[in-house]
This record gives sequence, C-alpha cells and structure tokens, in this order.
Amino acid sequence: MTAWAWPADLRPVEQVFYVETLTARFAAALSGQVHVAERPGARWRAELTVRALPEQVRRLDALLAQGGTVLLPVFGKETGHGVGPSFDAFALEVGPTGFDDGSLFDDGFGFAEGAGTVAVLGGCLARLALGGCRPGSRVLTVGDLLQTGPGRAHLITTLEPADSNGVAFCTLAPPLRAPPVVGAPVTANGRVAMTLVGGDAADGATEPPARTTYRLAFEEDLTWPIV
Repeated sequence: MTAWAWPADLRPVEQVFYVETLTARFAAALSGQVHVAERPGARWRAELTVRALPEQVRRLDALLAQGGTVLLPVFGKETGHGVGPSFDAFALEVGPTGFDDGSLFDDGFGFAEGAGTVAVLGGCLARLALGGCRPGSRVLTVGDLLQTGPGRAHLITTLEPADSNGVAFCTLAPPLRAPPVVGAPVTANGRVAMTLVGGDAADGATEPPARTTYRLAFEEDLTWPIV
C-alpha cells in the first residue's frame, strides 16, 4: 500500500480536525420521543486549505497524484501535554521502603514504591490502561492527543486518577483499531493514516501572484496496517 508523510513545511492556512461519530436516531412508539444512540465506527476527518508557493506546488501535486495513504499530522497538537509523575518520583518523596535484601516493599495489593515509570499497559475498544503512575495523580488531560501505534492517534475523552497500584484508565475517541504499542505514551507529533475524499479533492486554483489554493478533505484510512 502506498503511504507518504505530509511535508512538514506545508502548513494549512485553515484547518478542521474532528472525530466523526456514527449515531442512530429513532422515535419511541408511544411517546414520540426521539432517542440518539452512538454506533461503532467513529473515525477521524480533516479539511485543510493550503496555499502553496510555485516551488511547493509541483511537489504537492506529485504527492497527491500518488493517492494511497497520507500520514497526516494533527495540526495544533504537535506539542504534547506530557504525562504525570511516575511511581519513581513518588518513591523519592516518601523515602526508602526496601527490605534488607534489596527488594521493594509491597503492601499485598501489588503496590510497590519505585515500581517504574509511566507506560502504556494495553487497551481494548475505547479504553486504555497506563501503569507506573503516581497514586492519585492524573496522567494526561482531557483533549490530549495520544498515539497508540504508527498512523493511529486518539483524543483523550475521559480519564481517571491512578489507583493505589499506579494504574490509570482513560477512554479514547475514536476507539482502538488494534492493540496499542506497549511502552512510553506518545503525546507529541502524532500522525493519522488518512485518505483523500473524492477524486477531485486535489484540484488547485491558481491566482496571481502565483499561489495555488488546495481545499482538501480527508478521512481516516481504517485499512492502514499497524506494524
């Protein structure tokens, strides 16, 4: 499958990025009340307006003509919010809690001070688990962008404080497409695997002084493999 990364020097003058959810509407037979229920299948959508200089037009025309998958940055969220303090930082504050043989103190429920740094443990559907967090802390912030694998990025919609075992849960939109990559969470420079919508989406209108304006629409490529 053809895949190319969006050039870093081509930034849009206007942008729209959002997660489109699928909903079903139905009316109750007796009351006539209209109910709205979310269905599986949410995906990223993006609309960009790019004004390219002559030297950029040829390169962008060639890239768009390739078709295939675009690894598109979520402009405006290239800088990550970061993650909260880890178990290691917590252990420095409370002091040494090891036994004479060098093993860490364990309270019997899996709590071991100094047990590690924040890392993705796993996830399923729209739920993700992060381990190694400071108990009671919030690791991320609602609205943060989190990348769970190459070409897959998600918004944090809700989050819980870490429990006594240092595990924090958060929910994502859109949901996970595949098991997340285990390890340090990636919160900066996330890219989404997307495809152009419509065969004429790459048409550009040129006006003096020699600037070509592209109005591009993208949708998440759900067939993009995670390797």
